[in-house]
Amino acid sequence: MLCATALPAAAQAPGAFAAARMGKAEAILGGAPSSLAAILAAQSNGAPVPANAFAAAVPAAFNHYRRAPFGFDAPPAIDRSASPDRPDVFNSVALPIAQSSLDRRWKRVGSAAVAGRPAKYAVALRAFSERARIGAVNFYVNSRVAFVDDSRQFGVADRWSPAAETLARGRGDCEDYALAKMAMLRRAGLADKDMYFVVLKDLARRADHAVLVVRSEGRFLVLDNGTDQLIDSADLRDYRPILTFSAGQRFTHGYRRATPAPPMVLAAAYPRWSPIAAVSMSSLLPSSSFASR
Repeated sequence: MLCATALPAAAQAPGAFAAARMGKAEAILGGAPSSLAAILAAQSNGAPVPANAFAAAVPAAFNHYRRAPFGFDAPPAIDRSASPDRPDVFNSVALPIAQSSLDRRWKRVGSAAVAGRPAKYAVALRAFSERARIGAVNFYVNSRVAFVDDSRQFGVADRWSPAAETLARGRGDCEDYALAKMAMLRRAGLADKDMYFVVLKDLARRADHAVLVVRSEGRFLVLDNGTDQLIDSADLRDYRPILTFSAGQRFTHGYRRATPAPPMVLAAAYPRWSPIAAVSMSSLLPSSSFASR
């Protein structure tokens, strides 16, 4: 299970959380509900690790992420370079779109600021390298926000909370973690154009998820609430981005494939890639996808 080694034992058993999370898929993406696995148990509220502890580069790949099994085609060579103007994250092709049914939510929370101690901490990080700032903020939010599903906290299937509200409560779900990290990194000096709020499907767990992806040093780094590690998006083969928001822009995502390849190749863990055709992920979803709530 993805991120299992980064979680406490109690967070590795999704059954206890299933009933409260049945409405998540409908609220975010539409279509049939999927039961969200437990992403994160309550985390320690200990003192933050000094920002300079994150200065060392973090390995891009980890043993607990799935690799191609023996007897199957090996994954293709990975181009790890980050596009300077669009979020081709998780080995996808970003396709700009004019609008989406989630625009109203994004407009309400996307530019929300942080205040108080989180803001002061973020400003203090400006003395450190960009990689150190990103790692420190990822750790800060993960260690101060406990995962609580929206249905348990607010009585609704899905709600995106402003960053300051999430950090003040100390509770939230995957979208709330990502939005809080974006707001803190903005205060720490990172540019909005280099940060992407990504709504995605986790194919390994058949779960809906959201993360923050940051362009840094020519790479796309994933800030996930399931781990304090910074992971290159090219190493996450089970994440399928659906909709991405950034400063004044929104994108859906497609995948390169050879023609005439069967459509099911797009759902495979290791599709054969070639720069011939880009197929939008939205074409694979039911007509009710992106339904507004």
